[in-house]
Amino acid sequence: MTRFHWLFAAALALVVAAPAFAGIVSSGMRPENQKCLENRDIRAKNLSQQSGYFAQTPKGWWRNAGPTCAAYRRDMALFTQSTQNRQCQGDLVRVFDPISKIEFGSCVLGDWERVSEPPEK
Repeated sequence: MTRFHWLFAAALALVVAAPAFAGIVSSGMRPENQKCLENRDIRAKNLSQQSGYFAQTPKGWWRNAGPTCAAYRRDMALFTQSTQNRQCQGDLVRVFDPISKIEFGSCVLGDWERVSEPPEK
């Protein structure tokens, strides 16, 4: 690649990334909220129709603030449909039984909010 190609690629990357960074900065989200959780950081999950989706990471428990999802059930597994190895706002997760592989539905994730712990089962 020529020097021009490198400069063009760098400028294009900045143009593409700028709106994403502007949205994070201007959203005014508190530090205890975040858009994504890394899949490798999730140590435990807690799902229920009433309480929602909770994930435990090395930084503590997080509650997904997405819309209520009737598919969330105790002892179910999630399949995240994402182009990244993260669970982010707007991602689609499929809820299924890990033994029978029967799917119970899909849910859209929202922001992650830090909580002290999930509610009692």
